[in-house]
Amino acid sequence: MDRKFSAFPSNNHTLAFHDHEIAPQHGTSTMKLSAVPENALEWLARAAGAVPTPILDTLIALLLARSVMVATRLDIFEALAGGPLPPDEVAARCGTDPSATAKLLSALAGADYLTYDAGRYGLAPVARKWLLKDSPHSLRDAILLQLLDARFIEHLDDFVRSGEPVHMHEGLTTDEWALYMRGMRSGATLAASELVRRVPVPSGARAMLDIGGAHGYYSVALCRRHLDLRSTILDLPEACAAAAPLLAAEGMGDRVVYQPGNALTTDLGVETYDLVLIANLAHHFSAGANRALVRRIARALRPGGALVFAEVMRPRTPGDAGQAGALADLYFALTSESGAWSFEEMAAWQREAGLIPRKPMRLLTAPGGGLQIATRPRVRSTRFTTDPMAHPSAHRDRDTHLASSLTPT
Repeated sequence: MDRKFSAFPSNNHTLAFHDHEIAPQHGTSTMKLSAVPENALEWLARAAGAVPTPILDTLIALLLARSVMVATRLDIFEALAGGPLPPDEVAARCGTDPSATAKLLSALAGADYLTYDAGRYGLAPVARKWLLKDSPHSLRDAILLQLLDARFIEHLDDFVRSGEPVHMHEGLTTDEWALYMRGMRSGATLAASELVRRVPVPSGARAMLDIGGAHGYYSVALCRRHLDLRSTILDLPEACAAAAPLLAAEGMGDRVVYQPGNALTTDLGVETYDLVLIANLAHHFSAGANRALVRRIARALRPGGALVFAEVMRPRTPGDAGQAGALADLYFALTSESGAWSFEEMAAWQREAGLIPRKPMRLLTAPGGGLQIATRPRVRSTRFTTDPMAHPSAHRDRDTHLASSLTPT
């Protein structure tokens, strides 16, 4: 029986039958990668528990992922951008073996990334929209970054045995830093429009701090929407150097600038910023390090200013996590210091720092992701003027590395 994998809204029990979804009407909806029955017999087999799901979740999913990544790296999709071609012509354009290329093309057609007609392969809509370099929706660099992610994931067995994470930001070469920044910039396009609409930029805001956002896209998008706003991006020197060409291409001049440093040690000042954004960074730090960072941010906010966490969220219980949330939590634990955090945990850090947390918001364009926002009261409080290092929690679980902005792959 043929099986195809598909991502669709799920509450752990969603089925897809041809083009129709059968989904629960209640509960939190996330995205799930799943086998999709293609005819009535296959649907019945799945309902009866006769589908060998572990094989589909491992061998088939692994081959599909690697096929898309390799085809992207070898410019297979770019070769077909101008129209359908036979395998020999694709191989000639890509400098690959004709026979092996034909096998890869066939696999991609079977997975609905390519079309096939009379010996010629063409781009399916999903490939044309997401995988071409010049597409306004291109995720090409994000897919290429997953080749680096695959290297980290190979250490999962060591992590489970020892508990020692990979520390993904240590030891990256100059080329890998550049790939990392391009991949993060590519992935940021998915949720940027929704994020800038929903982030509550205070009236009259002039100064923004973007912590760990070296690719610059969130800062650029927010500054374009709010014409009086200027942003400083605080990130590791390696990240800033690698991402500088991406930011320069946006043409923002001195409205968006870098401050190379370390989020956990760099002085953030007192009442300096109207808005602080931490996007896809908290999962790299321990609870103690995040708590201390939020206290320093609270001091750096002007009265009425806002702190925004944009993160992949960890639900209250594993049963609530869904496939994407649970796997993202595992990935971030493998590659950094902690894993994903819940809305409640982030709100607690904000509350402890004297900020006023708002109700969390889920991002429709970033499955499993959301915003946890808090504001600084407009009335001055002595708790914002004390040394944040005097708080005992600032000395617990101190991290030593700032991680650059990251998405779930």
